[in-house]
Amino acid sequence: MNSHVRLRRRVHHLLNPGDKASRLSQTVNLFVIFLILVNVISASLETVQDFYVAYRPYFLAVEVFSVGVFTLEYLLRFWSARENSLYKTRRGFFFSVDSIIDILAVMPFYLGFVFGIDLRALIALRLLRLLKLIRYFQPLAILGAVIKAEFRGFMAAMFVLVILVFVAATGIYFFERNAQPEVFGSIPQSMWWAIVTLTTLGYGDVIPVTVAGRIFAALITVMSIGTVALPAGMLASRFSEELKKRKNLMDGHITALSASGETPDSQTLEKLRSELCISDDDLQHLLAHQQKNATVCPLCKRSIDDR
Repeated sequence: MNSHVRLRRRVHHLLNPGDKASRLSQTVNLFVIFLILVNVISASLETVQDFYVAYRPYFLAVEVFSVGVFTLEYLLRFWSARENSLYKTRRGFFFSVDSIIDILAVMPFYLGFVFGIDLRALIALRLLRLLKLIRYFQPLAILGAVIKAEFRGFMAAMFVLVILVFVAATGIYFFERNAQPEVFGSIPQSMWWAIVTLTTLGYGDVIPVTVAGRIFAALITVMSIGTVALPAGMLASRFSEELKKRKNLMDGHITALSASGETPDSQTLEKLRSELCISDDDLQHLLAHQQKNATVCPLCKRSIDDR
C-alpha cells in the first residue's frame, strides 16, 4: 500500500466517526457539529437588524471561516470517497444525498460572492446546514430511511390531503362567499381556512357564519381527522419496524459471532450498537437472551446444567 492510499484512508477514517473512530476523529467531528450550530445561531441573529448592524464584521468572519471549513471538509470527503463502502467511487459520492447537502451548505456564500447578493437574502439556504447533522446523529438517519421506505405511501396520503383541501375550499366558498366576500371571495382565499381546519389547528381568525357553512365545516373536520393522522401513523409504524429490524440485525451479528466460536468483545459490540442505533438497554437484553439460549438444549428445551 503506497503512501497516497494510506493518507486517503486516514482522511476517510478521520471524517467518519463511526468507522474506526479515534480521539482525533471525534474531536474533528465534534468541532464540525459545533460549527454547524454556531452557523445556525449566527444566521438567525443576522435577521435582527440591530444585531446585524452592530456586529456585521463578526457575522462575516464567522461565515467566511465556516465556509472555508465546510468547503475543505467536502473536498476531503470527495477525495477519500473511494474508501467509503457506501459510495466506492467519487462519482457515487458526488451524486449522493450527503454530497448534495454539503454543496447546499456552502452554495449561499459563493452565490452571494459571485452575484453580489446579500447573504441575509439567502438565509433559508444557509439554514440548510442543519441537514449536515444527519451524518452525525443516527436517529436522524433512521428517520431518513423510514421516509425513503414509505415515500410512495406517504405521497399518496399527501395527495389525498391536497384533494381534500380543494374540496373543502370549494365547498366553503359556495356557502360563505356572499356572507363573507372579504375572506371567502374566491377558492384560493378559502384555502387558508381549509388548510387550518383540516390540520385541526383552528386559529379562529376565519370562521363560517352561515348555517350551511357551519354544517359543511363540521363534516369536513370529522373527515379530516383520519386523513391528517394517516401520514403520521404510517411513519410511526415504519419507524417501529425499522427499529425492530435493526434489533434483529444486531441479534444476528451476535449469534454469528457466537456460532463461530468468537466471544464478542465490548469494542465490537459498541461499534455494532452505534452503527445500528441500538440503545444500551436493548443491547443488554439481546445479550441476556443469547446467554439464556446458550444454556438451553435446543432439542428438549431443558437447562444444559440440569442434564
